[in-house]
Amino acid sequence: MKKLLFSLSVLFLTCSFVSGPSATQVSLATAELKTMPPGGAYAMFAGKFGGEVSKKEIASHQKLTVEGCARGSRIFTFTLDITKNGKTSSLNTESDELTKEMLTKLNALSTGDTFIFRKMKAYLPNGKDVVDVQGRKFTVA
Repeated sequence: MKKLLFSLSVLFLTCSFVSGPSATQVSLATAELKTMPPGGAYAMFAGKFGGEVSKKEIASHQKLTVEGCARGSRIFTFTLDITKNGKTSSLNTESDELTKEMLTKLNALSTGDTFIFRKMKAYLPNGKDVVDVQGRKFTVA
């Protein structure tokens, strides 16, 4: 009985000195969860799912990819809405790559202008089934 009580005491004391996650770790994890969609397939551009994007990042990316539950799928159609100086224009393509016109308009954006990919459809990795893909607004930083 003494050994049992002694073992429990040592275990209790050992566990009482283990620290939990810091407030910074908790807030970083919470912020990361808020940026991800609740589920399904979502489009990534410049390695991001919406939010702020630099002109350099825009210039170095010409293709959309799919993440989430349908990772590895290939987008085959989408619409790009670009809002520059309060005026919105829409461009469509039947590919996962941005057209020359899309790239030209994106590269002409200024800080504060926005764009969003909409009406996205992708073939699942099996090449037959189709899934809707979510997009989120990007703001040029």
